[in-house]
Amino acid sequence: MERRKVVMCGVLFLLGLLSAVTAFAAEATRIKRSQVKVTVSDSIKKCTYPRSPAFDLGFTSALFLMMAQIIVSVSSGCFCCRKGPAPSRSNWIISLICFVVSWFTFVIAFLVLLTGAALNDEHTEESMNAGTYFCYIVKPGVFSTGAVLSLITIALGIVYYLCLTSSKQNVAATTTGTNQGTGIAMGQPQIPERVEDPVFVTAACPQRVLLCFLEKEIEFEIIHIDLDTFEQKKPEHLLRQPFGQVPAIEDGDFKLFESRAIARYYATKYADQGTNLLGKSLEHRAIVDQWADVETHYFNALAHPIVINLIIKPRLGEKCDVVLVEELKVKLGVVLDIYNNRLSSNRFLAGEEFTMADLTHMPAMGYLMSITDINQMVKARGSFNRWWEEISDRPSWKKLMVLAGH
Repeated sequence: MERRKVVMCGVLFLLGLLSAVTAFAAEATRIKRSQVKVTVSDSIKKCTYPRSPAFDLGFTSALFLMMAQIIVSVSSGCFCCRKGPAPSRSNWIISLICFVVSWFTFVIAFLVLLTGAALNDEHTEESMNAGTYFCYIVKPGVFSTGAVLSLITIALGIVYYLCLTSSKQNVAATTTGTNQGTGIAMGQPQIPERVEDPVFVTAACPQRVLLCFLEKEIEFEIIHIDLDTFEQKKPEHLLRQPFGQVPAIEDGDFKLFESRAIARYYATKYADQGTNLLGKSLEHRAIVDQWADVETHYFNALAHPIVINLIIKPRLGEKCDVVLVEELKVKLGVVLDIYNNRLSSNRFLAGEEFTMADLTHMPAMGYLMSITDINQMVKARGSFNRWWEEISDRPSWKKLMVLAGH
């Protein structure tokens, strides 16, 4: 769970706890029958009530509960006005049920607490019932009922918030690059600490572009594209990417799609800024291009279907092709042996400096290292493992992981 959600759940839990504690305190300090005295003055009987903090406590409890309900509704965006990726169908159903029930329990708890507070502070004259004089007091259990309902409301609100703000893993985004010093002024470089819903930056292709931006210290703006609502098929996005995929960029009037082409474009445009990703000489650049092509045709050709079968399909509730995966692992092992041999005599793939040849491997490697078998395959190849540990320790990768919610 990302930090934003942990903080939000912590705030809601704290407000719920405060509401319950103050409600139980109101129950403990409410005026009891034994505390009320009946006095007689000029043949008139009157009820004398002691001072009690139950009114303030009950009102405070209701206030804490109302704050929590407002916060969870605003932060989750409700159902009719929320923006961003839609949750899965099961999460949507759960969130809808929790939403309805939480508002039902909230209204009851809120009214019970306020009514109990008001009645506890209402000092009536003595009354006669069946020939017996009595003084009115709040019945036992009123504030306790409000406290229990408050806890139920908060628990349902937290579940509602988590389910509604969760999203499918196939949500993606476009990335808009801006000219240095022009476009949207967001700082130099523009590196948001956390995006509103970071699921999209875990996709390999947008990651590749963002890594280039971070290495080259280029200002950028992230634009969400909701694949669940087929936003990528709308005319305005098809002008950026005619195949209806992501990422795509707009640099002034210039539009470009395909992550590797975008990365090479910005690495060339800002060659003198940030990390030199393309090489220092004609020969060095040729080696960079060589290993970048190897990534496309040999490495990613195996990594992509492995990730799809072992990570993406299970998240979508689909079955993976176990036989295919095992065949791909064997082939990947052969490719990793070649990489390991290359890296046994070179710090990086294209020599002694980090380049596009290394960068373009990182998104898929991030996924592969989360798969136990492949993680072990990597660690069994010392030079390759050393290379991955070094490039995954770069500031750009760490910043990208923050953007991805890790």
